[in-house]
Amino acid sequence: MEFITKKKVRNRYFAPESSEIPFFTHMLEKQILNRKKNGESLLLLCIGTDKITGDCLGPLVGSKLIKSSFPFPVYGTLQSPVHAGNLYETLSLIRKNHSHPFILVIDAAVGPSSHIGLVSLSNSSLFPGKGIHRPLFPVGNISVTGIISEAASCCEETLPFTSLYLVDTIADFIAEGILALPFP
Repeated sequence: MEFITKKKVRNRYFAPESSEIPFFTHMLEKQILNRKKNGESLLLLCIGTDKITGDCLGPLVGSKLIKSSFPFPVYGTLQSPVHAGNLYETLSLIRKNHSHPFILVIDAAVGPSSHIGLVSLSNSSLFPGKGIHRPLFPVGNISVTGIISEAASCCEETLPFTSLYLVDTIADFIAEGILALPFP
């Protein structure tokens, strides 16, 4: 008989200020070390599109990491975004090219107004599209999201009008935190 235990999902929030980067990096490293099994290779899946300001966080982070010569594979950049239309194809490509991937997923998210501008680190998979009521299948082992707008029934309509400054500030914070990880 098999007993399945459901892990408790934990989110930790960070304000995107330079003084918070070391703590974010430390907590991200801790999550990776706690969850990643021997033989798994780290890779990043940065989800979003470059066509909608409120949904460009993932590709923006991916582009910043590539530009900074991040040593691990990154899927999803402004030049080659990963979004709902090509997510399944990208996951197939990842499975083909990486025998045992450990996937850190990065995406924009919506949440309570008090969380707008914060970065969330979660010990669980991400459900892309959930914020606009079109959830896809869960992806990744752990996830980082930037809360860019308030969750509302019409949030899909407001995403194109999200502040690019806000998205870029969150993207800088996430990229700097990831680049500060102590492993090669």
